[in-house]
Amino acid sequence: MTVTFIRWKDAVAEEAKDGGEACAKLAELTEIGFLLHETDEAVVIGMEGPQRGEIEPGRWRLHIPKVSIVERRDVTVDRAFPVKKTRKVKGQ
Repeated sequence: MTVTFIRWKDAVAEEAKDGGEACAKLAELTEIGFLLHETDEAVVIGMEGPQRGEIEPGRWRLHIPKVSIVERRDVTVDRAFPVKKTRKVKGQ
């Protein structure tokens, strides 16, 4: 299973005011989740992986357009959270 870190840009909604900027800066978002699916256009991440084929109601999936991605890092769960081995001390 793969954990992915994605930094991406998204649209901004704001109230129109006199003297406001003609073009606001895009929001930069950071997401971390399990990589569920990927196509040529988008990456799908979620809160939990598809275990035993069950997806619980209320869980989210986020479809992030690849054209909006600024930075992405993927790592396997085993590499992200390695199990440390305890060393045996000789003579005790």
